[in-house]
Amino acid sequence: MTEPAAPTLSVPKRPPILFLLATAFLFSMGMSLVFPVLPFVVAQYVPNIHQQASVIGWLAAIYALLTFFSSPVLGALSDAYGRRPVLMVSLFGSAIGYVIFGIGGSLWMLFLGRGIDGLTAGGLSALFGYVGDTTPEEERGKVFGQIGATVGAGFIIGPALGGLLSHLSPSAPFYAAALVSVLNLLWGYFILPESLSPARRTKHFDAAHLNPLTQLRGALELPVVRRLVTVSVLFILPFSLMQVVLSIMARDSLHWGPGQVSTVFMVVGVCDIVAQGLLLPILLRRLGDRRVSQLGLSMGVVGMALLALVPTTALPTLLYIGVILFASGEGIFNATLASLLSASAPEDAQGRVQGGAQGVQSLAQVAGPLIGGTLYSRVGGTPTFAAGTVVVALALAVLTGSRTPNVEPRTEAAD
Repeated sequence: MTEPAAPTLSVPKRPPILFLLATAFLFSMGMSLVFPVLPFVVAQYVPNIHQQASVIGWLAAIYALLTFFSSPVLGALSDAYGRRPVLMVSLFGSAIGYVIFGIGGSLWMLFLGRGIDGLTAGGLSALFGYVGDTTPEEERGKVFGQIGATVGAGFIIGPALGGLLSHLSPSAPFYAAALVSVLNLLWGYFILPESLSPARRTKHFDAAHLNPLTQLRGALELPVVRRLVTVSVLFILPFSLMQVVLSIMARDSLHWGPGQVSTVFMVVGVCDIVAQGLLLPILLRRLGDRRVSQLGLSMGVVGMALLALVPTTALPTLLYIGVILFASGEGIFNATLASLLSASAPEDAQGRVQGGAQGVQSLAQVAGPLIGGTLYSRVGGTPTFAAGTVVVALALAVLTGSRTPNVEPRTEAAD
């Protein structure tokens, strides 16, 4: 992979935290801009209300399927050629995908836009690899938590801005998301130094590295990584199910419009900030990464169970409480999972392991939306979220019963 010549910058001894936080913020804001309006955009092309959930599920699935194939390859490319070019390509692909989705005009254009975005969706794995390159092991959970809290800030501003822009046109949030991606690309191109020195890069890179199955096999060859990824998949399934079904359920059960739906995603952002920016550092000092992961999954079980009650009670309060618990649990679980994966991977395989984990998670995100959309269309919201509750509980059981590593609790001095 090549890119235009950029200013020569030395490998940073510590992460350029301001850029990483800005990148995470803009990345999450670009994505969350579109969440409140997605059901209403799809409704323009799918008038049958009983088919809309399934179509949204397929849109999410095609993105996840292509991410499954591309993420391990992009992770391996970042190990061989550096994190910086992968981040640049990812942001450029996101911008193109959003523009095509905003143009729309037919259902296949929506799928094309999501597909292009999926093919270049390696940004977060490269970002996590960047943190692994530049952050001491004992500080990674804290840095991942800061990034997660910044993602939460993007999820607050994104839906609010998306709901506001939807008054201009249903396509306006997608064009805004494309603009955000381009601004992020320009920011990174001019100020981001490469984190992976040539001496630490993969020495041999050939056509076999472009086979995503080869990269997945290499990333998952460590037993501890396989166990962690299994837990992640079991959590991603109901999480991706919720992403597809939640806004449709709010529309159908509570009769909400885009503005009201956007408040749910704003709550998700607030929870990310509080859980990862404030709560996570305290929990890590006292419990360590593995036990904090278990706590996050436990919160996810309770939150998903409460969401299962919303269609039968039509109580907005239950929806908000369920989202608060699930989103907070998801935030601290994902931050500690990334830290545990990073601690389990060799220095020269950070990108491959993070990309491989993201690839397997993307495969789960193919199944989750399809299952969620189909279940919701056929049996409604309560059985759909009840099934999600069972799967999150299974993830908790697997993590509790396995011997995964635990980065020990940090002392005050370590912070």
